[in-house]
Amino acid sequence: MTTQSPECSAQRSRILSPDIARGIALLGIALANVATAWIPADSSLEANRLGGMVTGSVWEQIAVVLSAMFIHVRGLPMFSTMLGYGVGMIVGSLWRRKYPESQARRVLVRRYGFLALFGLVHMVFLFWGDIMFFYGVAGMLLAVMMTFRDKTLWWFAGVFFVLNLISTLGVSVLTSMATDAAPPADMGFLSGSHDSYGEYLLFALIMVVGQVAAIPMEILMLFPVMIVGYIAARHRVLSRVDEFRRQLWTAVWIAVAVVILIGLPWGLSEIGVLPSSWAQPLYGVNQAFGVLTGPGIIAAIALLVQPLQRKLDARDTGGEAADLPLIPRMIAALGARSMSGYILQSLLLLIATQPFTLGLGIGGGILEASAVALAVWVLTALFAYALDLAGRKGPFEAVHRRLSYGKTGLYQAYSGQGHALPPGASPLPSAQTPPSSLYDNEVDVDKR
Repeated sequence: MTTQSPECSAQRSRILSPDIARGIALLGIALANVATAWIPADSSLEANRLGGMVTGSVWEQIAVVLSAMFIHVRGLPMFSTMLGYGVGMIVGSLWRRKYPESQARRVLVRRYGFLALFGLVHMVFLFWGDIMFFYGVAGMLLAVMMTFRDKTLWWFAGVFFVLNLISTLGVSVLTSMATDAAPPADMGFLSGSHDSYGEYLLFALIMVVGQVAAIPMEILMLFPVMIVGYIAARHRVLSRVDEFRRQLWTAVWIAVAVVILIGLPWGLSEIGVLPSSWAQPLYGVNQAFGVLTGPGIIAAIALLVQPLQRKLDARDTGGEAADLPLIPRMIAALGARSMSGYILQSLLLLIATQPFTLGLGIGGGILEASAVALAVWVLTALFAYALDLAGRKGPFEAVHRRLSYGKTGLYQAYSGQGHALPPGASPLPSAQTPPSSLYDNEVDVDKR
């Protein structure tokens, strides 16, 4: 007899770090996209890859350097790492429910197939630079690989990373040699000259072809950190922070090295403190190595919020209502509703930034563009916080869950056709197979 998964009375507080990481990643994505897609700077401006300097003021220079260090190729790798972690959490939940491998894989393919469909619609009608379509494809690929051993997955991650280094650095060298080539991030002639929503839709339809064609390169760039996130989820790293401090700190220091050794000189070359001829090569190096910051920033967040997590767990264990300070709660609320937040972000930026809408930030350089992105992110956080206060999921999360798992949701214990995994068996072959009680601090996939 199949039954819907009940609310878990033993469930401890929701893990903060994934939600806070996704909420912060959405800010990074907004700040990066506003400079490269929504309000691209004129190619004649200094630091046009990062939003452009109009006056050359010290504030613009500071914004450029900070953007190079902390924004570009930072939020997307964070989100990609969390995508892999999310797949791993779902696989763990399906294992606990004794889903056979074939049925577990079917659940994942259905879930991420619908995510790809959401992304396709989002790409056409709201934002041609959508990432959900690719994440859906990548999630289905991870479903194929879900039973691979850790060692095999590490090999795949390493090979993809090296291939991405070779291709990205090769393109950067060729671009640097072509002195008359336009900066690769200057997309103004593509995205900033639409005089109507009809033209915008036509361009988005064209970009669907481009997005599909770009999947192999996106796989090389982002799939390695997705694999890292998936392996981390197998070992429940974000709910066992104290046990994995050494590994987490290693990831943090790798991210710090990328930020200081690549991001900082890139930013300084964009404002002329270092030779401007270095800007294009350092841009390429950042594109190649910037993905390494994703796991590191998430690790830093996990370490930073661990004291707060302990307090929440202690309160919950003692029967007291768990509560969060306002700012972390707002960010976590957004992260828990990241799909809705991402789509709302696109809608607000479309309304705010296009020539046929409000046209905010056009021609204003990095400061105005960043202000628009920050304001939009704050609005999405307030929206998510209001939903959190009302005890409601994000609207798109709710629809996605219903489509992915059906009206009755996942089974508490699978008993359909086929052979369920025997007690102690796991679709995670190289991970330890603990009793289900060790998952008490994990958020059940059926409740997400």
